[in-house]
Amino acid sequence: MKNGYKMQDAFERLYKRSKHFTIEKMDLLFYPYLLMDFEVKYTGKLERLSEHVLVMCDMWKGQYSMARTSGEFVMTDVEENTVIPVKMDKMQVIKDAPKTVYSEIQKAKRVLNIPDIEYESDELVYKPFFIVECLNDDKEVFHILFDAVTGDFSLLNA
Repeated sequence: MKNGYKMQDAFERLYKRSKHFTIEKMDLLFYPYLLMDFEVKYTGKLERLSEHVLVMCDMWKGQYSMARTSGEFVMTDVEENTVIPVKMDKMQVIKDAPKTVYSEIQKAKRVLNIPDIEYESDELVYKPFFIVECLNDDKEVFHILFDAVTGDFSLLNA
């Protein structure tokens, strides 16, 4: 996935949040996701609800989520040690994805009818993150995970 934030952007965004730490180092890593396209087909009066949906699965932990868009992708060469390995079985991930699709559709549309959910395609993509090693005012080390696509960040340990 294309970076929305470069390393300098991450520095600036984190320092705006607090001045009570220093950034010691920042490493880039790439996290694997399977992006899947499904066609959701209703029949009869509900046919107007038919649509294509995108599902992403974290290929390390196996967590599913719905994707709003397919995103913007770039091809790039990276060092092998910066890529998190795929741990999940691709065929099982594709087989289990319709459960997430149905659950999300049921919540969003409040429809009890079960649509046909047909697999269309998939693509293995990698999302860039920065692992930021920091020191607080007491010289204690902590780490922040910075999403280089969205700019979101979270504390990994304290």
